[in-house]
Amino acid sequence: MTSSNKIIVIIPAFNEAKTIGTVVSGAKMYADEVIVVDDGSADNTGIKARGAVAMVISHDVNKGYETSIEDGFKEGVKRGASILVTFDADGQHRPEDIKRLTDLVLNEGVDVAVGQRLLIGHFAEKMFAWYTNLKFGIKDPLCGLKAYKCSVYENIGHFDTLKSIGTQLMIEAGQKGYKIKTVPIEINPRQSRFYTNIVKGNYKIFKAMLKILWKTTIKR
Repeated sequence: MTSSNKIIVIIPAFNEAKTIGTVVSGAKMYADEVIVVDDGSADNTGIKARGAVAMVISHDVNKGYETSIEDGFKEGVKRGASILVTFDADGQHRPEDIKRLTDLVLNEGVDVAVGQRLLIGHFAEKMFAWYTNLKFGIKDPLCGLKAYKCSVYENIGHFDTLKSIGTQLMIEAGQKGYKIKTVPIEINPRQSRFYTNIVKGNYKIFKAMLKILWKTTIKR
């Protein structure tokens, strides 16, 4: 990696003190910098992240996934990133997959590289994936591991104003003709804050999908 190809990994984290240190250490092997956005955690997430030598942005209260990523991206732009990677804090993602995605952006002209999990468990996730695959060729829109060319974020101007669980930037990039490629990845077991309650998780996903449907069909 060179200064002209600076890779910054953004990790939103809420009460992930048990895993964040290991996650940061793994991500640092494949990035120039790691930014952890501590989203109002009640535990030692921020302390553990700093201990692993991450730059930490701290929210006084929980502001949600989309705002956390937005704040991380803004900081990444200030720090001269050419590629911004989103990565989960709970240990489900394999650090080596960062390189697989960023290599596509660096070497193959891909604007957005998206992880594709082998299994999508929840019904609402499957419905969302069916729609985005049909419309944009994106097979797993809710996978938290994505790599964006920084210019995509700068040109579109936001990450997710719709609160659509972090999918808006990727989908708007697809609408605008940016090159998107999905990459099959393996994941470790996790308990996400989005899906701990199945009914609540499905509702949240369906609501996000309706916002994207409105954005990509009705509003147009």
